[in-house]
Amino acid sequence: MDRQPIVCNTCTGVLLTTDSRDYTPQRGRLIVTNGYCSCPAAQKAASVVVSAALPAAPEPVAQRPVPETAMASA
Repeated sequence: MDRQPIVCNTCTGVLLTTDSRDYTPQRGRLIVTNGYCSCPAAQKAASVVVSAALPAAPEPVAQRPVPETAMASA
């Protein structure tokens, strides 16, 4: 199994992951001590991964105008 690095080589911050099984107690301790990776390239890559993982928001349904005849009984 190919394991990805946990800590950034540049800033020593913990790299984000999309698999919740990767967040182990060891990774949690590293997050508390080192924080998350703050490199601009890593932040951009993380936002791409997050936006790709989230489903697109549904477009709002356009409401039809209520005919004036329906409003006469109000």
